[in-house]
Amino acid sequence: MKNRSCLFLAWRYLRGRRRRLLSAAHLLTVLGLSLGIFALLCVSSAMNGLRNDMQKRIIGTRSEIMLTALDNRPIPDHPALIRKIRQLGFSAAPVIRNELTLKSGNTIVPTIAFGIDLEQSRRVSRILDRIPNYTKPSASALHQGIISGNPTATDFENEGIILGAGLAIQLNVNLQDEIMLISPQFTEPSAFGLLPRLRRVRVVGIFTAGMPEYDQMFSYVPLSMGAYFRRQEVDGALSPDPEISAADFIAVSTPDHTRSQLFAQQLQIAFPGFHCDDWSSFDPNLYAAIHFEKIMMFIIMLLMYIIASFNLTGNMLKNIAGKKKELGLLKALGYETRDMSRLFQIQSSILCLLGIFIGMALSLLALWIQHRYGLVRLNFTPEDFLVIPVKIQGLDLVLIPVAAYCITLLSTILPLSRLRKIDALELIRQRN
Repeated sequence: MKNRSCLFLAWRYLRGRRRRLLSAAHLLTVLGLSLGIFALLCVSSAMNGLRNDMQKRIIGTRSEIMLTALDNRPIPDHPALIRKIRQLGFSAAPVIRNELTLKSGNTIVPTIAFGIDLEQSRRVSRILDRIPNYTKPSASALHQGIISGNPTATDFENEGIILGAGLAIQLNVNLQDEIMLISPQFTEPSAFGLLPRLRRVRVVGIFTAGMPEYDQMFSYVPLSMGAYFRRQEVDGALSPDPEISAADFIAVSTPDHTRSQLFAQQLQIAFPGFHCDDWSSFDPNLYAAIHFEKIMMFIIMLLMYIIASFNLTGNMLKNIAGKKKELGLLKALGYETRDMSRLFQIQSSILCLLGIFIGMALSLLALWIQHRYGLVRLNFTPEDFLVIPVKIQGLDLVLIPVAAYCITLLSTILPLSRLRKIDALELIRQRN
């Protein structure tokens, strides 16, 4: 009987004197809690979306996993290593990285030139695939790939180069234009002393990476040309063959990009003589910044929810102070302190669960609308914008409601402590 009466009285107190669904004070409490849940889930999902979007852009441009030698030396026997990686179910391609300069007319710009095998690299990264029906770059969607030209392996190997869109704009070049690729180091002996290595190359493709810093810095050249500019040392001596194609690292693609870190650990076990780094280590500062920002935003939104829970604390204190005589009468009728505590715990639980349910429902609806229609955007120019990406994670759907409910229970500690100070006999005397 006591259990039923506690639930009945808790519901009567929530409805107030006018017998509404909720009294005005309790309704404001539910709205505050709902807004806190709404903010927590929306911000967390937006940060998850930004991280997922960044992952797609980095993986699509470079690779998911990078294998390098422990001593950071070139890998001369990379074909055998690639065959072993493929036997494990992964795609792999050799890469030679050089920091060079590009010259067109009087314009000189720096570039990070990746020496690659075009066909193998297309299995690892989509940056070298042609984008169908591409019109113009837009941040409203993720575009990665060749936007001008359709280079074949034959064209590419015949002194071809694939430029980032930013590089092409800086050099003011287009398809089939010839430019000079120059090493900044003077290492080529001649009758006039040491000269830089250089090659005349032809633009066979222009790509967009979806990241402006990559478009303005990256270019791709044949593997043999990358080896020529590197001129790696073999067994401690400068290789006499300028076309030796020892790879700086092996780019690896996995069946599931969401498990890149796990696959990197598996490769590390399979190839203990190499470093196996997943995509998050390629641009660690950017990744760390987004991870830190998500944690900070979650903490800030959680503090906002704690502030909203103060409204519940104040509301309960007000109810206890306003109903002291009624509570004293209940004690005189046989209610114990724990029964009184249950009475107000039920009230707070009902308000909290209503706030969580409403907040979750509104946030899921808002996130679905954002994912479907992209209403919230970052405008760079009137025609160039970024739709804020969102991604809902199952952990957030569990962690946020649990954290909110625990905070709500903690907010009832102070009001419930006031119940122990109620003296039933004294209140009844005052009533009489």
